[in-house]
Amino acid sequence: MGITLNILKYLIIILALISLAIIIFIKTSSQFGASPGKDSKQLIQNSKNFVSGKFMNLDPVTVSTDAKLHPSEKSATLMDWISPAKDKNPLKSLPTIKLQSNNLTDGKFVWLGHSTLLMNTGGLIVMTDPVFNRASPLPIFGKPFSFENPITIEDLPKVNVVVISHDHYDHLDAKAIKNLSKIVDHFFVPLGIKAHLESWGVDKNKISELDWYDSEDYKSIKFTLTPAQHFSGRGLTDRNATLWGSWIVNSDTMKAYYSGDGGYSEIFKELGNKYGPFDIAFIENGAYNANWSKIHMFPDEVVQASIDLNAKVLFPIHWCKFDLSIHPWDEPIIRVTHEAEKRNVNIATPMIGDVFDLINLPKTRWWEALRN
Repeated sequence: MGITLNILKYLIIILALISLAIIIFIKTSSQFGASPGKDSKQLIQNSKNFVSGKFMNLDPVTVSTDAKLHPSEKSATLMDWISPAKDKNPLKSLPTIKLQSNNLTDGKFVWLGHSTLLMNTGGLIVMTDPVFNRASPLPIFGKPFSFENPITIEDLPKVNVVVISHDHYDHLDAKAIKNLSKIVDHFFVPLGIKAHLESWGVDKNKISELDWYDSEDYKSIKFTLTPAQHFSGRGLTDRNATLWGSWIVNSDTMKAYYSGDGGYSEIFKELGNKYGPFDIAFIENGAYNANWSKIHMFPDEVVQASIDLNAKVLFPIHWCKFDLSIHPWDEPIIRVTHEAEKRNVNIATPMIGDVFDLINLPKTRWWEALRN
């Protein structure tokens, strides 16, 4: 009995020390960003989307939902995370194209993996959600898949504008922002995220902080923050303290929609009616399961969202770089291409690093070779 009590006592001490170490790490690590300053707090308090101390979706939803709502979709169990299938992640380095930044001329795009992409329009190069490192604040989680031709910040052309959709780690990379802070001309972010960027070295005068439906011009391009059905937070206690959203990038020659993250809702029809049609829609397609059905889309919903938006081209993103859910790494693209074909939706499927335009869309099913 005495031995058992001693073991229990030591376990409690170990757990307490681990908890203390985590708390200290959270309090001291720059990965977690910072709290909004006085000016940002005023904007947040004035937002009609900020209710009872936190931001709200247009329609109230919970992060975790009943898996029974989607009986045909797999729910997430503890064993799915502890003992995943052998082919859940790529078994070898993913084929990618070495980035030739000089080829990124006006009207062209390039996907860098997950939700990071570049577009050249209106004489400016715009980047979305730059993540070049891990999708986690901890060095033991969030490692990216292996690429044949990894793309680093040093490989990029001159980036004029960065847009951020929300502050989750797979969309807002503190180390990348630090590296980009001096070389990017301007950052557009949702309410509350300005403080994160400032804490990582970005000059406050280079940051525009927007609420839903706010627009701001930068040189020849209009940037509009639009709603998404999702949530935010980087720490243990700051959920929904910052806003999240999608972006419309509108130049004289091109109108693009970038979804950030979010579940399927009537928002897409509203945006299609109000701002569409779009030349191209970059829409999240991955990291889904039945328990997250209100905050991430299934592939068939991705296709429907592109139809609702009245998008001429669907470009599925948010897959092919990180292991963030329970499905195999290539399931999202297999399902979304099948659904797009069935519904006659024009879909682009470039390899990472492939520079392309809207006239010659890449449609190769390059991932199929990895199954052989």
